[in-house]
Amino acid sequence: MLEINYFNNTEVDMKNWEDFGLKILTKAYEFFKFDYDVELSITFVDDIEAQQINKQYRNHSYIADVTSFPVEMTDQEIKTLGFRELGDIFINLTEAKRKSVKYNHTIEQEMGFLFVHGFLHLLGYDHELEDEEAVMFDLQDKILKLSNIEYEIKFTEDDYLEVENEHE
Repeated sequence: MLEINYFNNTEVDMKNWEDFGLKILTKAYEFFKFDYDVELSITFVDDIEAQQINKQYRNHSYIADVTSFPVEMTDQEIKTLGFRELGDIFINLTEAKRKSVKYNHTIEQEMGFLFVHGFLHLLGYDHELEDEEAVMFDLQDKILKLSNIEYEIKFTEDDYLEVENEHE
């Protein structure tokens, strides 16, 4: 079973996105065929909080669309608790909307990507190296297609420019 604990630190009603995220991440859970229950949290944040998290924990000042913090557990801890705590995902709907317009995606495509991308980071996948990126992006595509979402990864260097006028 997959359990998602949602938190909303924005002014926007996120109930539809919570349902959407559960649907997509249930597909991800089924894709990986876990033999134990999985729990994670997803917090919806605004630009200010997204940037503060990125600055505090990653030493970057750009406004992130998604940030993940995995929890490492031993097999014994999983057995004792009866489930695996994956960690925390922070998603910024405002940045997702900006990128969906910029890259001609629907907001559903963008948010679907962010849910899956964050989930894969919690599982230890990364895209710092080219071979890691190929594996992670292939998994993203497969999981998104299970939810009938086609997503073409697009980005420009200005997506990750450090911001001089930070939100304080």
